[in-house]
Amino acid sequence: MRFFSESRIRHWFENRAGGKNEMFHYKANLSDCKKVVLFLPCEQENLFVFLPLALSLAEKRGQDDFLILTDENNRHILRAIDLENKSIFYNSENLLYGEPVFFELERRIKEQKWEVCLFLQEQTTLPYLYLAKVTDAPYRLGIKQEFPFLNIALQTAEANPTAYDYRNFLYKTFAINSVVAQEHAIHATLKNEKNSGDYAHLSTSNTLLLNLEPPTNGEPWTAEEISTLYKSLQPQFRLIAIADTSERLDNYQKILEDLDMRSSPVLLHSESVFSILRQYPAIITLNSPHTHLFFNLSFVHIIMLNSFGDSFSGFSSSEPTNAKNSNRLLKFARNGNFYSLTDMIKSSLKPTVPPPETTVKKRSATKRQTLL
Repeated sequence: MRFFSESRIRHWFENRAGGKNEMFHYKANLSDCKKVVLFLPCEQENLFVFLPLALSLAEKRGQDDFLILTDENNRHILRAIDLENKSIFYNSENLLYGEPVFFELERRIKEQKWEVCLFLQEQTTLPYLYLAKVTDAPYRLGIKQEFPFLNIALQTAEANPTAYDYRNFLYKTFAINSVVAQEHAIHATLKNEKNSGDYAHLSTSNTLLLNLEPPTNGEPWTAEEISTLYKSLQPQFRLIAIADTSERLDNYQKILEDLDMRSSPVLLHSESVFSILRQYPAIITLNSPHTHLFFNLSFVHIIMLNSFGDSFSGFSSSEPTNAKNSNRLLKFARNGNFYSLTDMIKSSLKPTVPPPETTVKKRSATKRQTLL
């Protein structure tokens, strides 16, 4: 089949999925549909956009009434917001029709009788469209017109709609309060953060995030600054670069490659960004437009490099000196010695262990309560 033309391959998948013959009557109120299967976007920046929608849909449905399909690389993100147990994960690199893993995925999808299929992959391939068709959901909504695999194309009032426009349209379609949905996404992450707040046991405990978003005032990061900071943190810590846009990371591609530093286009304007950031003990940042978001991460330290005269959230640095302003916010002069900053970070992230006698007393008290 690999030698067939594109149109012939599509025709083959159409026939395998049941062909084009189906009766269709649109239901005015899709929010009444109980059983929903959701194909999340492949692009991580769009994935974050739709997570609040996924949370809202899952909250109103039972374990057998809601299912998410997404890449295995997103498992830790879904786990952070309590959606892992409602998801099926696949490996996009080897998800090929004819392979046993593909047929197993198809079998699991067919275990339930679905009413609605939300297909949110904009850049997709025929095997995924085939899986959407075999859900046998009467209403199969997608971003693009892909009949017969999908029978409803989402349309917004925008001339060039974004993922946010499609999400807001679906909020209205399923009678979801957008403000409540966004708050719920944040609270779900914070709840899980409290349950797993000891980052010392995470594999990322020695990995810090470097936010390359430019400051609200002043010059953006320079390659020299990034290089000096990276070298000063070695070998105690590793750095992963994040930014507000993918294009921002492209501007620093050469220095990141020279340092062999990993990067991730974590979009800081997304409500679900916390599910990623909370896994790391600290974030190094300038006084950037999205720095205030980091204060929602109760277990994450914020190391902010300030230029002379910067201020942030009521904290002022009228002198280019280092100051510890709170338990989690460390302010350091941008023109300071980064090796001194490393010592400050090591001290701040050092876990506090109670004295031995305190531990003994607590154990004794617990034992007495048990005996009583």
